[in-house]
Amino acid sequence: MKRALSLIFGIFVLAILALPLLDPLTRARLFTGIIFGGGLKLALAVVGILLILIGLGTKKWLLKLGVVIALLAIPVAFASHWSSQVALRDSVKEVSPEEELLPQTGLRAPYLVAERQASSNSSGTVGDISATTYLAGDNSYSTLVERRGIFRPGYETAIVQKLALTGQAKGERCDFSPEANKRMDGIFGNSLTRAIASIDSGLIAKKDDVWAYCDNGSPQIVVPVTKLSNWLAPYDVPAGVVIYDGKTDALEYKKDVATGQLPGPAISISQSRRVNKSLETLNGNWWTTRILKSTGITDEPKDEDDTNLGSHSNFSLSYGEQHYGFFSPFTSRASSRTIDQVAVLDSSQVTAGSSADVTLHTLKTPRQSNAATADKIKADYSSLSDWATGMAVMEIVPGGEGVWHASIGQKQNVNYRVQLNADGSSCLLTAAGEKLRCSSDAGQNSGSEQEGEQSGDLLDPSTLSNEELKSLHEAIVDELHQRIPAQ
Repeated sequence: MKRALSLIFGIFVLAILALPLLDPLTRARLFTGIIFGGGLKLALAVVGILLILIGLGTKKWLLKLGVVIALLAIPVAFASHWSSQVALRDSVKEVSPEEELLPQTGLRAPYLVAERQASSNSSGTVGDISATTYLAGDNSYSTLVERRGIFRPGYETAIVQKLALTGQAKGERCDFSPEANKRMDGIFGNSLTRAIASIDSGLIAKKDDVWAYCDNGSPQIVVPVTKLSNWLAPYDVPAGVVIYDGKTDALEYKKDVATGQLPGPAISISQSRRVNKSLETLNGNWWTTRILKSTGITDEPKDEDDTNLGSHSNFSLSYGEQHYGFFSPFTSRASSRTIDQVAVLDSSQVTAGSSADVTLHTLKTPRQSNAATADKIKADYSSLSDWATGMAVMEIVPGGEGVWHASIGQKQNVNYRVQLNADGSSCLLTAAGEKLRCSSDAGQNSGSEQEGEQSGDLLDPSTLSNEELKSLHEAIVDELHQRIPAQ
């Protein structure tokens, strides 16, 4: 009788403990995040600890066995991590310039400019800006604005900005209906992550990967998702996208997306970052990569004054016909600061269960670091009057084999563009693309325009902010004081 009561009580306790598994998000975190994600290393650690607890009594041999198994989990964890990195790295296709050139890309307004202009285009909304994403499929920037509330009740609106290469952006608002109350970090019924887990507990969704677009006035949230592969050494594999309709509160899971079906990435930027991280293992082993740091490549900037520091990699750019992807410049792990290679991840399409299409291009001619390139641009075009108003190099992105594009201007506006060539020369262009002069032009920095001759670099004061106008005024007054002799 006592045994039967103990069994019933045990079943009752297990049932109580299992209740949280009725929640799809909890179930997903347990099975995907812990059991599958932990892999062999976690299994060894758990078994070892259980044997140690059992062996604390009279069975000393179980205690010793448990210690051995638990300690074995440490090298297995290192080996598992290394194996998962190598598996991602091996999915990357390496090509030389003789085999395949870096594709020519389309121009875009700098990411940081779009991010700063998003706040000015969000007037009239009651919410907090969440994230800005470049939609290379239709050359626009999308910004999500979150609703305010104690349970994080969804998104307020999506602002789609059509940014010209210069000037202020025009933002189009796409408001969510009150019924559409889900967002990635929402609580309880407001959780979009929980709703995705209810579709498939194996799907992994990250807040940083979410982006939105407007479909005939209806906001659509796109969440690129992944699944874990290989229990022994787990790593993420693209699994399609989940689309959340901001008008109807409905979700659609699409395992396959063809090129041109979405204006933005069908593969997450997180997956691109994982692949980039795995390239640290290139042409090396664990010792030379982790300890000596003499092999592999990295996309991390090495200069504190890197002009791309705020957005230094994973540039979303268009290339080819309806193709777009993440372009990531790389430098050597050893000591070089030059950019030697560029990885291109095609994010315009996805097939669930298949690795992302990534190509690592080796450049014919390595380029100087961003910091050195920015200094050279300032030296080559030092006669530009705009430098006095705080103009700076804002972004340097790949433009194709042997070509890079730099944007220079103020915080929310692009004044000029510079085309950088493989031979070290460059050309100054208007933001619209009209060539002004090149670094090889004789006397371009002399500043010796004849008196009465109009310079091509005259500044339009109406384009300046109050702070920029004040800085220009102070610079002019200082210059006048130096030129006019004391009476």
